Amino acid sequence: MALNVLNVDPQTFHRVERCGHPLVVYECKLGAVPCGMFVEGTTTAVSAHLREHSIPGPDNASTSCPWASCSKTLKRGAMSRHILTHLGVKACCSVCGVVKCRLDVLRAHIRSSESCRFAHADVVYGPEGRFLVPTGRTVTAAHQVQ
Repeated sequence: MALNVLNVDPQTFHRVERCGHPLVVYECKLGAVPCGMFVEGTTTAVSAHLREHSIPGPDNASTSCPWASCSKTLKRGAMSRHILTHLGVKACCSVCGVVKCRLDVLRAHIRSSESCRFAHADVVYGPEGRFLVPTGRTVTAAHQVQ
């Protein structure tokens, strides 16, 4: 299997080394000319990456999504959550298997369903995700998520 070189921020690299578990990252497609970085598919990581791209304005200001060809207008504070939809990251109920587009929507399902009240959310990775795998003293980009 061919291995790829992926540009990730140092925090992501060290987290993979430290925890010893694979992480899934996605190619940034923000702006007209993407930066070439790969970002973890979490709202925290996407939010930090958005700050690196200097998306201006307060959280309640309306702005256009800067992702590739998206033209949706939304509040800047909702941008990280919205970008996860571009990555294809979803959440799955551990009890009934229902898949929701966002973690907050799945949490509402868990709260409202008697049979799922003790469920937890499992991540459903997007199709373009790449695994970062710790291999001894290095981190390797192994393969695309299937």
